[in-house]
Amino acid sequence: MQKQLVVIVILISSFFSTNSWAQLTPSKFQEAAPRQNIYVELGGNGIAFNAMYETRFKKSADGIGFKAGLGGFTNYYEKVFTLPLGVNWLLTKDNKHFFEMGFGATFLHYEDTFDWGWPGGSYDPYPMDVAGLTIDAKNSVFGHMTLGYRRQPANGGIMWGVAVTPQFNENGFWPVWFGLKFGYSFARK
Repeated sequence: MQKQLVVIVILISSFFSTNSWAQLTPSKFQEAAPRQNIYVELGGNGIAFNAMYETRFKKSADGIGFKAGLGGFTNYYEKVFTLPLGVNWLLTKDNKHFFEMGFGATFLHYEDTFDWGWPGGSYDPYPMDVAGLTIDAKNSVFGHMTLGYRRQPANGGIMWGVAVTPQFNENGFWPVWFGLKFGYSFARK
């Protein structure tokens, strides 16, 4: 676990040092307002199904941005609610095809609703495995990273992407998790 934390710290540190340089470099794809995206994501940073909003910090289609969303799922015996928040960096050469990398944290609320069928019966489901991560309580927070590809039209329109989104918390590291996104990109030229 210590080796994994060291790797994560190195990745985040390199992201911030590169980010500092990127903020000083003007974008080749300037816009009248920061690019904004709304999309739904299957898998990804919120584990299940998410509705996400994203914006760039500068008036451009690429560069550093912020994203936030709501997600979760429910079935016969469990309910999961997620709130992913993160920072990402979009890199492009042609303002259509983007490499995305980022990191953030996701709040997770897990509720086991299974009825054991006897009055006063109690059941403690924790620790519980949710999508490869072991959680210890009903409410928890885990970290996530994003490395992926995004197709985003230069003048706005339908956007989509796919990414590897590793998840981690104090109980471990889940390196193989994927996300698929589909939505709309708002550009102001």
